[in-house]
Amino acid sequence: MIKENEQKVIPLFKIQEDGFHFEMDKLTLVERVSREKESLMMAILDTINDGVVTIDFNMRITSFNRAAERITGYSTKEALGKPCMDIFCAGVKIDRSKCLADCTMKLAVAEGKSITRKKKIVSKCGEVLTISSTATILYDLNRHPIGGMSTFTDITPFEKLKEECQGRQYILGNIVGQSAKMIEIYKLIDSISESRSNVLILGETGTGKGLIANAIHFSSIYRKGPFIHVNCASLPENLLESELFGHVRGAFTGAVSDHQGRLELAQGGTLFLDEISELTPAMQAKFLKVVEEKRFERVGGSKTIHVDVRIISASNRDIEKEIKSNRFREDLYYRLNIIPIHVPSLRDRKEDIPFIIEHIIEKLTAKTKKNIRGVSSEVLDIFLKYSWPGNVRELENVLEYASLHCKEDYIDLAYLPPVYKLFKESSSDISEAHPTPFSNGDSSQSIDLNGLIKALEGCRWNKIETAKRLNVSRTTLWRLMKKYGLNQ
Repeated sequence: MIKENEQKVIPLFKIQEDGFHFEMDKLTLVERVSREKESLMMAILDTINDGVVTIDFNMRITSFNRAAERITGYSTKEALGKPCMDIFCAGVKIDRSKCLADCTMKLAVAEGKSITRKKKIVSKCGEVLTISSTATILYDLNRHPIGGMSTFTDITPFEKLKEECQGRQYILGNIVGQSAKMIEIYKLIDSISESRSNVLILGETGTGKGLIANAIHFSSIYRKGPFIHVNCASLPENLLESELFGHVRGAFTGAVSDHQGRLELAQGGTLFLDEISELTPAMQAKFLKVVEEKRFERVGGSKTIHVDVRIISASNRDIEKEIKSNRFREDLYYRLNIIPIHVPSLRDRKEDIPFIIEHIIEKLTAKTKKNIRGVSSEVLDIFLKYSWPGNVRELENVLEYASLHCKEDYIDLAYLPPVYKLFKESSSDISEAHPTPFSNGDSSQSIDLNGLIKALEGCRWNKIETAKRLNVSRTTLWRLMKKYGLNQ
């Protein structure tokens, strides 16, 4: 019989390598329950992918899960009982006073709510990490505060990527280039993001007018709506009218049911009319009403349909010349050309070629599963001298051809289509282009290992900035890094 003030003691099982054994020391029921709760709680915390740490009001660590061990490099045994700054702010790379001032635990206590912050910590091996930490107050069963808990995620790779991209305005969607003309287009796309005005994109075939139209749509207030693309040159007039406006049943032979046109499908979004200059005069007159009034009727129908659609048009022709030749309506031109964008040809922005090569090769390697890292200096030299009448599309085709044949890390002259090899043989009398930051001159020959490492470290291993600093191409930089065993 148990006396009133006597605590019941029961044996506790202990797991050892050879099975279950009775624990020699007997524990009270209260102690056993407390230990089991603690063990269960830590087992749950150890299944979480985020780091979890709890502290008391003396800022000493009371629990430390496996993810916290993995992120920081410290074991639970090393962390328990230590001031949290000794684990998260060790070493000279972190200002401990700043760590204390920015402490998410202190902020959570002060504001009485959960706080999320990005902060720097130092791992056991001395690496500076960026974590996203959420701190909250811990309470006991009676709602008395007993300490704090922080969950944290290592976001270092993402932060490094952001740092590497800072100041590198050379890509928007799939539009690539950092020349002055391209940056001007990027800024224009950003400045018209809240506009509903029509846009006319002019440029040679293969310059990427469709990509720019796509970027305008997804940067605009219409981005939640559909993006509908119509190539005006690919359909005869009778089919184009039906495709644009739709038709009702019985409107013509074969019209067995009502059909929604592209204008209706684009409701609340963007209608992109590629090769707008191919519209016949009759279709231009019909489309003018849509542009002016935002309403139309289906072919064979009488019901007026109203639409809220932004119209982006594109053409590879000089439309002003088309107007003078009476092939394009002047009134339609002025309603479409509210915001004009002129896309430069590739020969007018050759400084963008290395960036475009890099972007295309990244896409091709993902598709072909080959480990192609760039083009040789000889190939880049050809590309910088060539006039590219087919613009970016032609460059993309050449690289796709070469990548299918390439069996090395870099695309060399041997892998180019025959016409480009002939260009190499016949281009000896072509005057050299003006020097660019990407020209592969003899400057790379004077770059030794120490100079290369110094440049890389000075640019935080940003390869594009390093190539600029060394006045070599990105491809040449890759080859130098490979030569000295610095590939990352």
